[in-house]
Amino acid sequence: MELRAGPVSRGAARAGGCGPGQGPPRGPAGAERYVGQFYVDHPHGKGICYWPDGSKLTGAFYLGHIEGYGTLEWKDGKKFQGLYKSDERFGPGIESYPDGCQDVGLWLRDHLIKLCTEVPGWFSLLDYPAHYKYIDDNSQKKYISVEEDPFLRSYKHLPFDDKDIFPEGVFAYSCNTDHLTLTRSFLEECDAWYFQNTPKLPEEDHWPVANVTPLLVRMQMHIYKHRRCQMEFTSDVNLIVSGARSTYGPRGPRELASEQLIQKAARGDYGGVSAILRSGLAHPDIADKHGYTALAAAAVHSHTDVVNLLLDHGADVNKCSDEGLSALSMCFILFYPEESFKGNIAERSLNSYKWNEQSESSETVSVAEGIISERHKRWETIQLLLRRGADPNASGVPPHLLFFAVKAADAEAVKLLLERGARTDVRLPSKLGGLTPLHIAVSIPGEEGVQITQYLLHSAPDLNARADDGNEIYGPDKIPQTQAREANLTGGVTLQLRNEAGPPQEYFSSYSGPVTEEGGRTALHIACQREDNSEHARDVIHLLLMHQANPNTLWSGHSPLSLAIASGNDLAVVELLKHGADPNLPLSGAVRSALCAAVSTVYEQQRTTAQRIALVDKLLECGADILAPVTLREGQRKAVGTAVDYAYYKYYQDRRIAHTPYHVLSASEQEVFQTRRSLLEHITAKLRERVILKEKEWDREELRRSKKLDSAVHRRDSKKKGGSHRVEEVRLPFFKYCYQCGRSVGIQLSPCMRCHEVFTCSETCRSKSWNEQHRQECLGLLEKSTGQAALDASSAACKKNVTGKKGENVREGKDQRRAGRKSKVGIGGREHHRKND
Repeated sequence: MELRAGPVSRGAARAGGCGPGQGPPRGPAGAERYVGQFYVDHPHGKGICYWPDGSKLTGAFYLGHIEGYGTLEWKDGKKFQGLYKSDERFGPGIESYPDGCQDVGLWLRDHLIKLCTEVPGWFSLLDYPAHYKYIDDNSQKKYISVEEDPFLRSYKHLPFDDKDIFPEGVFAYSCNTDHLTLTRSFLEECDAWYFQNTPKLPEEDHWPVANVTPLLVRMQMHIYKHRRCQMEFTSDVNLIVSGARSTYGPRGPRELASEQLIQKAARGDYGGVSAILRSGLAHPDIADKHGYTALAAAAVHSHTDVVNLLLDHGADVNKCSDEGLSALSMCFILFYPEESFKGNIAERSLNSYKWNEQSESSETVSVAEGIISERHKRWETIQLLLRRGADPNASGVPPHLLFFAVKAADAEAVKLLLERGARTDVRLPSKLGGLTPLHIAVSIPGEEGVQITQYLLHSAPDLNARADDGNEIYGPDKIPQTQAREANLTGGVTLQLRNEAGPPQEYFSSYSGPVTEEGGRTALHIACQREDNSEHARDVIHLLLMHQANPNTLWSGHSPLSLAIASGNDLAVVELLKHGADPNLPLSGAVRSALCAAVSTVYEQQRTTAQRIALVDKLLECGADILAPVTLREGQRKAVGTAVDYAYYKYYQDRRIAHTPYHVLSASEQEVFQTRRSLLEHITAKLRERVILKEKEWDREELRRSKKLDSAVHRRDSKKKGGSHRVEEVRLPFFKYCYQCGRSVGIQLSPCMRCHEVFTCSETCRSKSWNEQHRQECLGLLEKSTGQAALDASSAACKKNVTGKKGENVREGKDQRRAGRKSKVGIGGREHHRKND
């Protein structure tokens, strides 16, 4: 450390604080003498600068520039105390005048940019609770840290590496820090020297970022960096930063002019605003203690001429208030009240407001015309701000501006915002579902929803982005789960599950697609939930699928296809199947497959009987496997069946319809009963066709033998010393199910005692199956069996005749007579069955 006096040869910027008529700007370069600390031949640390006119600055210097807290005193008694950066005022400060007045606030060069006072009528989000709920305090907050700048991108660290800047030891022959790049290591050495005598502060909490405007963020970081030097400042810096002014003297000329500028802008006083700006006493970006700027005041009152005037004088169109609101976002809050938002299923808000409908009285018509005129002016202000460079992404609260236009179904505004660079990857806070604009757009009813979706898709958002609702249950599935729990508590068991294994693997094609992860809703899930207009929903789904949205994702155990089935939108079902939706995708929720959704009683009110049957046929036509395994659960018991088993499982859960005598049911309940039975019979027929078709691929005799072996006792135990072992006949793995109702689990199956090829679960199913279809099949099987036996006997006789040996003809006659007797017994047995049945 050095303490010496002498002229200062470095530093070319202003020391700040020269008002009108006070002489040339001040800076170390023009100083007559400097007394203080040096580092690498630069004023660095504490020191005092003297100027020829008798003014002096006592404070801190950094590599030849005024930087840190300092006090600048003029010979006429005027004084400025505050924070400097590179010879300019940059941060909290107080300018005191000989008459006792003081200008207090945050300074940028010679001007105040933020006051410590409140301007009446300032815009606050607290006055709009409908929008305030969108603020997520935890996710929005950022904190200031010298070690880690939260606003510094990683790629910006590259130029700070010494070896990428200049050769080692460059300072041995050049110390021109105004033009050489200052590397990270060199700045660390300078900081260590600068703060070496500064007392360390006790452990402190992180400083939150009070205002997200980039300029003010840099100012807050500068204040934070020099927080250990605040004790050298005579006033409490934290009071100025927080906007507390009560301990200071009367307001000075700059404060008064700044307050008047904001107030005149709010009133639309073009001449008054112009006069203040010409005087140079107020900065066009001046804001009150809440960050409410003159530009915002003019914009929220739709004074477009004043807005243009302020912007022409250099006002920052994207400057935000301390609540994070830009002038543009304030205009959007006023232009889109909550009543203008359309209800949508994405946010579970189904109430559609009609805020601009009025009665026909003359007074009301006049008020309505006034509202329309005011909205027109606000829309013009919004367009003006966007034309003048307002960034729709500058403010993220309450929600991003794009959400306002989407929720209000304003396609024109959505298009304008997208043209001005509005981001489409933004989200609502997690407490509101973490939705993106696309999530909401696809749920907007009407033609506007289709148009807005198309606009958003041109901006290439993430079509498969997930909302933060992965743990939610699809609404219609909640009630059946409650009913199932109540049934178990009251002993209302619907099926006797015994951990049956279900169809053999040979009967169905196992799912070979990728494992689908559960997550929140995608835009496609939401679009498939819509029940408002099938055609509009279909058009939205078509747009999503054409832009490569994934139709095979899961939310709440549902795929987009199963949601379209549940919502009753057959047009959406066709569109999904056309674009790659897998009808066999395993689901993990209340339904286990798309077929299960189609036969579930939970969603039956969406379609007529004919439509439900047509839906099942459409799914089967597109490759749905009716034999795919479906796991059923009741408490701790489970079994693997088919979609038919699932249909009966859901059917029997409604104890009123399933277990009440038909004549006791009301007319509407009888209609429901008939509808359900028709569907059950249809899917059972489809299952039977599928099984028969599959069994035709195998050896018919081997399959018949396997079924007979299963019907009889096919195991025998041979006891041996020390234990026993089991010998089991080798059989084809045929599928056991009730030939009449199609069920395979939770029932006791008995074979047909005539042909042993079909099974039924009850006397009712056995009788009905015999009368409706199995009689002809069974008789045909028996006749075929008898004819085959006779044919075998005849072939054997022919072979013996060929040998020409004596006595063969006698044996042949015996064989033929024996075959004839067998044939008569078989026919007689068939006639006996006919009589019994």
